[in-house]
Amino acid sequence: MSAKYFNKQDGFSFVEVLVATSILAFVVVGVLTMTTTHIKINCFAIHHTRAVQLAEDAVERLRRMDFTAVQTFGTVTEAYGSIENYSDFTRTISATIIDADNYRITATVRWRSQGVDSSPITFSIIRTLS
Repeated sequence: MSAKYFNKQDGFSFVEVLVATSILAFVVVGVLTMTTTHIKINCFAIHHTRAVQLAEDAVERLRRMDFTAVQTFGTVTEAYGSIENYSDFTRTISATIIDADNYRITATVRWRSQGVDSSPITFSIIRTLS
């Protein structure tokens, strides 16, 4: 056997493997970070949509009530866990008489995600009797 056969180097050097591994690690970390961010944004969007639905439902419920019932309604708060199928949400509904022909209906909804309360979603309308 000749010395040429033993000096022949097949494969990659340590530096080449180190560079390739570093590039792969940066790509994987970037993809994982992006995926995590998208999951958080999607979760927020789902909670926000549900909060809007709960607020709209509360406003519509009070709009259907007759004025004498609304005059005595006041403010009602539904705590976390008391709204069926929405245990992570709390809702405050109020009816305020403005004058003899007008009243304001306000619904405020919050949710709790990973132990942190969200900013409130508030819907408010003024209803005229005539």
